[in-house]
Formats: sequence, structure tokens, C-alpha cells
Amino acid sequence: LSDRRHAAAKELEERISRELRELDMPKLRFAIDFQEKDMGEDGVDAVAFLMSANVGEALRPIQKIASGGELSRIMLALKNVFAERDDVPSMVFDEVDAGVSGVAAQRVGEKLGKLSMVKQVICITHLPQIAAMADQHYLIEKREQDGRTRTTVQPLDSDGRQREIARLYGGDHITPLTLASAAEQLASADAYKQSLKKGEREP
Repeated sequence: LSDRRHAAAKELEERISRELRELDMPKLRFAIDFQEKDMGEDGVDAVAFLMSANVGEALRPIQKIASGGELSRIMLALKNVFAERDDVPSMVFDEVDAGVSGVAAQRVGEKLGKLSMVKQVICITHLPQIAAMADQHYLIEKREQDGRTRTTVQPLDSDGRQREIARLYGGDHITPLTLASAAEQLASADAYKQSLKKGEREP
């Protein structure tokens, strides 16, 4: 069992490192550490995931040094790799965009879009780069009614999608410019998804 774990760990390190490069983390090093422990029902291996975020820094346990943004993308990388081998049909990501912005957010959105081609992906997000990648949007709101808090879920049509993504850009102050930015973001996401489908069809 220990020999098979060590062999699988090398493959997992390579796969996770590749995923992290695609998620705009080219400098991050990921490694799996083994320490021998007393024999138990799970074997003799104490396993830990290690990382180094910057060149020249030593590898340390992920849970001790990873920032929110790093942790979000490492989790996404792990789930993306494991998704190929499990039978779970749906995956839920709540605030996977924590600590992420700009190009990194775009890469996370693209990764989720790619994952959604083989799994049902449900994602709660506040970033337009990620929200635009969805095939279907729902607006979730909390309201006080009759002295109680109620949560409503409303499916959005194409105009609603554009307005909500514009709201992610500009808050309640929606302008023609933020609407145009939202439309451009949706068009860019759609073009990316079409390129993924085209790549699937090509031999």
C-alpha cells in the first residue's frame, strides 16, 4: 500500500502542478510528503500536502501558509484532477473566488467552464469573470419578510444575466458602459466555451 501511495503521489504532484500553472500560479511548488507512523488500519504513512508560493522558499504544509486565493485555486486544481476518477456527477463551489481577481479570476472561470463539460458545476461567485462562464444563472437574494429572513432563487434570462454581471462591475450604479462590459464578458466566455466544444469534436 505504501509503495502504491508513493507512486501515485508522484503522478499527482505532476498533475496538480500543471493545473496550478493553468490557474496563473506558475511559481507555486506543490509536493506530497510522507512520514512513517505506527501501523494502523490506514497503513504506515502520514501524508501531508506541501507548497512553496515563491522561488527560494522552503516547502511547508499548505494549511499553515496558503492565502485564501492560493487555497481556492489549489482546491480547484485537486477537484479537477480527482473529477476524472470519481463518479460524483455534481460539484459545488462556494466562494472559490476568495482572494482571487484579475487574470487569476479569468483562469479560475475557464477551469470551471472546462470542468462543467464533464460534471454539473454549481458555483456561487461575486466575480464577473467567473459568473460569465456559466450556462445558466440564478440570482440568490435574502430578504426580510414578516419578521423572518427568506432566501429567494430566481432564474435569469439573457437581459437579467447581463444586468447582474454589470452589477458585479459597478454595484447598484448600472450604466451603459457597465452593461457593455458585461455583454463583452459574456461574449468572451461564450467564445471560450465554444472553443472547448470544438476541441472535443476534433480528432
